[in-house]
Amino acid sequence: MTSRKLPALLAAAGLCLSGTAHANELVVGWAETNDTLNPVTTGKRNVGPILSNIFDTLVWISPDFEVEPLLAESWTVSDDGLTYVFKLREDVTFHDGTPFNAAAVVSNVEYITGENTQSKISLGLLGPCAHAEATGEYEVTFTCDEIYAPLLAQMGEPYLGMQSPAAIEEYGAELGQHPVGTGPFKFVSWTPSQSIVLEKNPDYNWMAASLGHDGPAAIDKITFQIVPNPQSRVQQFQSGQSQVMQQTPGLYWKTLTASGKYTELPVEISGLGIFAPINASLFPTDDILVRKAIMYAVDQKALIQLAEAGVYPPSYTPLSVGMLGHDEDAEGKYPYDPEKAKSLLTEAGWEFDGTTWTKDGKTLSVKITAISGKAHYMAQAQAIQGFLSEIGFDAQFEALNAPAWLDLNIDGGSTLTPSQYIGVDPDALHFWFLPDQYFNWSHWTNDELTDLIYQGRSELDHGKRAAIYQKIQDILLDNAVILPIRQNLDLTLADKSVTGITWSGGGFQYFGAASIAE
Repeated sequence: MTSRKLPALLAAAGLCLSGTAHANELVVGWAETNDTLNPVTTGKRNVGPILSNIFDTLVWISPDFEVEPLLAESWTVSDDGLTYVFKLREDVTFHDGTPFNAAAVVSNVEYITGENTQSKISLGLLGPCAHAEATGEYEVTFTCDEIYAPLLAQMGEPYLGMQSPAAIEEYGAELGQHPVGTGPFKFVSWTPSQSIVLEKNPDYNWMAASLGHDGPAAIDKITFQIVPNPQSRVQQFQSGQSQVMQQTPGLYWKTLTASGKYTELPVEISGLGIFAPINASLFPTDDILVRKAIMYAVDQKALIQLAEAGVYPPSYTPLSVGMLGHDEDAEGKYPYDPEKAKSLLTEAGWEFDGTTWTKDGKTLSVKITAISGKAHYMAQAQAIQGFLSEIGFDAQFEALNAPAWLDLNIDGGSTLTPSQYIGVDPDALHFWFLPDQYFNWSHWTNDELTDLIYQGRSELDHGKRAAIYQKIQDILLDNAVILPIRQNLDLTLADKSVTGITWSGGGFQYFGAASIAE
């Protein structure tokens, strides 16, 4: 692309053309639009990193899932596992000057649990521990209806970021346009589909100890420039219009990292990775042998090469690498074996004429779907379509807009679809495999699995919990209701002048400890 065409391309993408950022001001090329900047009502993973720079949580989760003090200086858990007492910092104020104390935490919990709030993620993170009481000016006690082992780690997710009680009361339904936290950066402006601007909080002095940074952020201003088009985002970054770029497309990642000009930050997003639930309620995948045939028919490494230039590590288990309970031994359950897939179909009563599989007058037809606005999902779905077509499936692919895609998968009209789910605790599996859950798109569960999931969330011993989740993964793989695809990474690049970018556990980029060399 010539330099003459570049300004027009950037202008079309809604980018600022006033030149590169001033010293101590950071521009980040951001891949997705935002629904809201309210931690409680957002439903988007990619809003999380922006929130983590505006809002602090009671605890900080390091990239390796260590729980550290943040707004809470310390905490104790009762012997019965039902009561958590947090001692809070006494030197914190919200960006609007409102004091942070136990009453503020209680106000946040009451807002999260309010009937009119319509929490998307936050309420689920609290689980059965959604009652908070101020037991001192700087002491708050959470009471659980049952033991809930994931609570401490999930307290560190940005969707439980503390908001100013004054802002909650003042802005009401418009709170998402006026975010007020205690974090290292304060909200300045949000131009929908174009940019979000933050500025340094000059009073900040309580960063997590592991980040090794005292006092306010070194960066004065951050502009998240929203550029959904991957090529435009790359061109913006290469031209110096941004110093950081997230969600670098795989093909460009290989080229740009090979140049040696940039800092590579493959941000690990924990949870279930990128995967496809397989619908066990829809013909023909209501037959376990057909589902297992699909598992053997897909070559994850080749899929990633075809769809995303091979830059991501493959995944073979329901929980991503590094998660509590991730089971390396389960990775070999379904090696790529198309002949094995064909033998399973024959065992299931399907007959192959060299072109098509049929049984009782029906064709072996499956429907693979993807969100039309997500290029990587569409590429993954089409690669899966190719693998299944190779062994004789009538594999149909359909790209749908997000609302239609959601409705179809909820209603059970899709055979399989690439997706992702983020979590800092293996209990994230319950959203996909407990009865009546919104994301139970495999439309399958059983009593043993349900019992194990509840055991896992109520077991406080890490070793015992890990063993439980290994059993859970075995059950899911043995029943072939989830097709793991790849590890979930946000391939972030930064100019070498930018240092100190890190992320919290779960994969939420954090700029509080970052700096820009002059």
